[in-house]
Amino acid sequence: MYFKVGKGFATVHVKVMLILFYNLLVLNPVYANESKALSSVPLNFTALPEQCVTLRQGRACFATVELQWQSPKKESFCLYQVGKNKQLGCWQNNNNVQIKIEFESNKSIKYQLRSVSDNKVIAETQVEVSWQHKNTSRKRRWRLF
Repeated sequence: MYFKVGKGFATVHVKVMLILFYNLLVLNPVYANESKALSSVPLNFTALPEQCVTLRQGRACFATVELQWQSPKKESFCLYQVGKNKQLGCWQNNNNVQIKIEFESNKSIKYQLRSVSDNKVIAETQVEVSWQHKNTSRKRRWRLF
């Protein structure tokens, strides 16, 4: 099948464009690897609860968050809190870890699992902070009379 789109000098052959598109995205290994996960290790990394709700915008949210990861083979990982680059702990030769941490923040926080050997990010999860009422700058004055 061969189509022509456009007129004169601006003629574009759809078949040629499809071949170029296929070569660029499918056959080029640089672009093919970008769409994969952070690591080749199939890892399940979750945070429960995924969301912490506070009453007003800007106030800290408090929760006990359970972080859990499972891997088909035993690996060595370190857990980091992104932003502060704070290491929360390391585990050697484990494939199923479940920990509880005390969450206190007025912003969403990401957590990363990094390999012990090369500090490469293996998986990420986050706890989002949301609020019920937006913070307003107007003052409310109550009067009885």
